Formats: sequence, structure tokens, C-alpha cells
Amino acid sequence: MILTNIQQGDRLVGSVWYTCGMEYDVLTNNCNSFLDETMNLNDLPGLAIGVSIGGVSVSDGSAGVVPDPATPKATAEFIGVRGYQDHAARTPLAEDDIFHCASVSKLFTSTAIMKLVEAGVLDLNARLCDILPNLCIADKRYEEIRLWNMLTHTSGLGDVDDYHWYDFETDEDSLRRYVYENDEVLTQPMLWEPQECRFRYSNIAYEILGQIVSECSVHMPGAEDSLTYEDFVARYLFEPAGMTSSTMKTFERPSAPDFASNEHMAKPHEKKSDRSIGPVQYYPYTRQHAPSSTLTSNVRDLLRWGRAHLASARGNASTSGTCVPLLRAETYRKIWHPYATVPNNKEQMGLGWFMRQQTVTSDDGTSRTYQLCGHEGTDDGFRASFWICPELDMVTVVLSNLSGAPVKRINKKLFDRITRTGVLWRG
Repeated sequence: MILTNIQQGDRLVGSVWYTCGMEYDVLTNNCNSFLDETMNLNDLPGLAIGVSIGGVSVSDGSAGVVPDPATPKATAEFIGVRGYQDHAARTPLAEDDIFHCASVSKLFTSTAIMKLVEAGVLDLNARLCDILPNLCIADKRYEEIRLWNMLTHTSGLGDVDDYHWYDFETDEDSLRRYVYENDEVLTQPMLWEPQECRFRYSNIAYEILGQIVSECSVHMPGAEDSLTYEDFVARYLFEPAGMTSSTMKTFERPSAPDFASNEHMAKPHEKKSDRSIGPVQYYPYTRQHAPSSTLTSNVRDLLRWGRAHLASARGNASTSGTCVPLLRAETYRKIWHPYATVPNNKEQMGLGWFMRQQTVTSDDGTSRTYQLCGHEGTDDGFRASFWICPELDMVTVVLSNLSGAPVKRINKKLFDRITRTGVLWRG
């Protein structure tokens, strides 16, 4: 494979991997023109996109070739950026710059839980009150919450009201204090009985899941001691997926806590009352919300995360070169099973993953509908969109450093552009 870099002065602003014989210029040209068009249509400080395609071909404009699990193909990858890492300083965004990814963090929490389930440490049908017997929520309906309820946002637990980004807690005990001592968790009335299986997005449920990961980590095969939630994710997920630029402990990155002098960190922005772009007062990080919100990563690592899941779901070793699958292939039948319907947008909720369908009409007028699995991320100063299409062996990532940036809509358009214009290929 050959790596072609795209420069803007002395800054690396894009790259594309390609295999000889592949129409790599179609992928490159489409993604670059898409970036230019998107920046022209949206007033964004910065935008980064990534596309990874492996194992299938649609050079004739049709789609839907299912990869052969026994014959993994080479992977085509595009990463490109536009705009600024720091709008006020006019610092160009680079392809390896780090973004706060907000609720995309939940995919790591749910995968960590499923690692414990696979190891026999946890049971999806176990009650929360039995897993964490020292947790005592005032609304006694919580005693019927099952582990799968929390993963699927059907527990009836409410949501976080104030993330307290300004508190910037970094000590190891912060997550435990939040789960066991914070009134937001302990005294907030539940919205309904868990048995009703109604969808209501709950960050609180995911903070509790993170505490479960930490407390149960000591029971993993070969474990010598318990791990913090973040260290469990680093050992069992980041490392196998080859995610060398990612962490849940953003405070440990150079130049913390204000990140102002860290040349590799995208800065958070928002639209002011006069519609101008300005900085966000607080970087969105405090340790008690790690399981729901604190992943910081870049496009390249998120593509690796997607590829690792796709390879694991097919029963192949991770394409990162570590030969360590994230989960067993049969586990994905549980993860990507619909447990609840998300109101208003027709999406389905799996075990930590949102699932949606997208219909693409190709240039020859034929239409095809694809199933995608992924997650959005929304926080002060950042938006993230991560989706995979198992049928097409494809990952798409969109990141922006602006509150309210329409990254989900952008990601849908990116997927449409790629599948509609014949970029997919067979190696």
C-alpha cells in the first residue's frame, strides 16, 4: 500500500492510502470536493473527516457486495481537514489534531461492559442493585434495572443536568463519588418502570456503567488488581485497536489543564450572539463523566476503532496488526439487535450503539438501503459523528470544533456521496 500526504504549507492536512489498481483518485477527489463544499455551506471553525473502506467494490455504481470473511482485503483510507484548530489565532487544523468526542465515549463504555460479559464476569440480565450492592437510589424502582437497560437507555434513569466542566476534577475517586454520593444520581426520581423498555437518553446510566467496569475489572482473566475505568479502556480497547492517540484522561495530555499551548489540540468554539465564532470558556472535561463523555481522539484513531469492530464482527483479527479482536463475532448479534426505538428519528437502540437505515440512490437511478451503526457526540465546543456500515465494510467519521455543528447531517451526506459515486472497490 502507498500513503500519499496532502500538505497545506508545512501542515499535514490530509492523506489517502491506496492499493495499486484501485481507483483511489475517485475517493480522494470526492472527499476533497466534499470537504470544500461542506465548508462553503457551513460556517465552521474547523472540520475533519475520515473514510475507511475495505473489501468491497462498487466501481459500476451499484452497491451492497458483502465482504468475504475468509478473504480480508486491503483497506482504502482518506483523512482530510479544513479550517482552523484555533479560529482566533488562525492556526490551521491538521489531520492528527485531537478533538473532544463527547458521547462517542459511550461506545467504549458499552464495549468494555461486553468484554466483561464475554469473560463471564457480568450477565446482561443481572440487576443493577446486585452488581453494585452499595448503590442506594431513593426511587426503589431502580431495583428492577437490568444491565442491558442501562446500555440501551431504557432504564428509566434521568439525565445529567450540569456537567460541571468548570470543576475539572481529576482524582481517581471522582467517578465513585459521583455514582455513590451525588444527589443527581441518588435522589432524582426515575421517569418510569424499567420493564416498560422506553427510550430515554441517560448519561447517568453510563457513569454508573463506568463504575461497574472499574469495580469488576479485577475479575477479568489474568487480572492482578482492579483498574480505573479509563485504564480498563486503555488496556482492553485502545491497545488492541491500535489507538495510540486516544485517551479518556484528557487532563494527562501535555499543557493540561487549559490546553492553550498544546499545538495538537483542537480548541472548542461557539457562535456568539452576533453569529461570530468565539472560544468556549471551559474545555469540556471533568473526570466523573469519563464513561459518558471524555474521550479525546482524532480521525485516524476513530477509523482504527471502526475497522477493529468490523474485523471482529466478521471473525477476523483486528486490522491494526495486533491480531486481537475486540469482541467475539457472535457478540455483535446481541450488540446490533434492536432493543428500543428512538423517538422522532426512527433509529433503533442496540447495546450502546444507535442503528439507522440510509437509502442511497446511485447515479444510474437505482436505490439501495443500508444499515449503519454508530454514535453522535455533542458537547460545549465540539461535535462528533462516528458510523460504520458492516455491509460495505466502511467507516465514516466527522469531527468539528464548534457547538452545534451539523456533523450528523454532514456524515449522512458523506456516506451518500461515497456510495453513490462508485468509490467502493474490491481489492
